[in-house]
Amino acid sequence: MQRFVDNGNGTVTDTEESLMWMQTDSMIDLEKWCNYQDCVDYVRGLNEKEFAGYSGWRLPTQDEMQTLYDDDSFSNTDKFGKEVHIPEAFAAGCGFSMVAKLVSGRRRTWVLNLRDGEMHQPDGLWTFSEAARAVRTI
Repeated sequence: MQRFVDNGNGTVTDTEESLMWMQTDSMIDLEKWCNYQDCVDYVRGLNEKEFAGYSGWRLPTQDEMQTLYDDDSFSNTDKFGKEVHIPEAFAAGCGFSMVAKLVSGRRRTWVLNLRDGEMHQPDGLWTFSEAARAVRTI
């Protein structure tokens, strides 16, 4: 069975992790980088309009985010035409990084670089520029 399934409605299901992801990200949809509040607002908007017929959209956890990256198996392209290591079921033209939800009890988050798999915690939530990819548990 295929792990990442294009549902044909703008979503991708990860059959191993029981997660449904947006096929696009905020870079594709908004055509700009986002700070943390912009990312939260982006996801809120998806829930308000019940994107693809669902609510419960959220930013991923650090662990969930890492399940999309594999430099040996996945190849796609970002907004700049460079290689990112996410499954082909996702739309090309995405941001080369993605942000996780806040770390529980802290005003910190994780950012995953989709080109090289590096994780880092940015210093300021309101000054960084990243992309958001929403997820929901199924």
